[in-house]
Amino acid sequence: MTDPTPIAAQPRQESTEPDTDARRRFDPDHVLTTLHATMTRPESAVELLTRTWRAVPADADQAWLRRLCDLGTELATTLPTSLLLATAFRHAAQTLRTHGLLHLAAIQGMRELAIHRLHDDNPDATATALHDLAQTYRAQHRLHKVIDCADETLETYLLHHHDTGTARTLHHLGGLMIDAGRHDSAVKYLTRADTKYRHVFTTTERAHGLAALGQALWLSGKHAPAHRAFNQALALTIGIDDLTAQQFRALAARPDDLARSPLQRFP
Repeated sequence: MTDPTPIAAQPRQESTEPDTDARRRFDPDHVLTTLHATMTRPESAVELLTRTWRAVPADADQAWLRRLCDLGTELATTLPTSLLLATAFRHAAQTLRTHGLLHLAAIQGMRELAIHRLHDDNPDATATALHDLAQTYRAQHRLHKVIDCADETLETYLLHHHDTGTARTLHHLGGLMIDAGRHDSAVKYLTRADTKYRHVFTTTERAHGLAALGQALWLSGKHAPAHRAFNQALALTIGIDDLTAQQFRALAARPDDLARSPLQRFP
């Protein structure tokens, strides 16, 4: 049988070339036929599926994409803990998002997350899977599901006593609470984030967290504490990051602008 790998391993950007060239190098029917033939060797099939998702052209047929998803589902029953299969699911979700198949993208993201939950030994990997799944939920305008992903990320980092991840996730949750209009909750998360940041010595991130805390406090009507948070953020960035210091100086001077120009998230 002809080795299918070169067909499926072409970089995705090649899909921007003329259609005839892209289709000559990436034959969807041949790729599917080869994948089906490889399913008796699951490890090889997972490798090929991963390469295929990374090479999907921009004009791929939706029915064909759904058939690729079905193959991933079948492989998950055979290799439920395969980290390479988790990678395939990640690429699948990202590709499906670009094609507007958000429901399918969410399913692929949940499958990736399930694999990392089974491993339960790498909180950063689990957090990354949750972040990518949240990207799909955000595209679906499901902010409550985005918040759920952040909540699970926080729980994961807390269980692993991962202070840096905990601080960053508390910061992220505070930003999400601001987006949701839950300003008092934002203050609580961002106050906890600041406490963690002090212990993990991430000065720049702490400064952005303090600026976000100032935003949440201001929007909650607590103007004096908001000014203190803005000034603390400014003090941490002077002489270290002049552009950021300028942003924080402007916030301290004109906090009412927050209503018209939301604070940029960090990182």
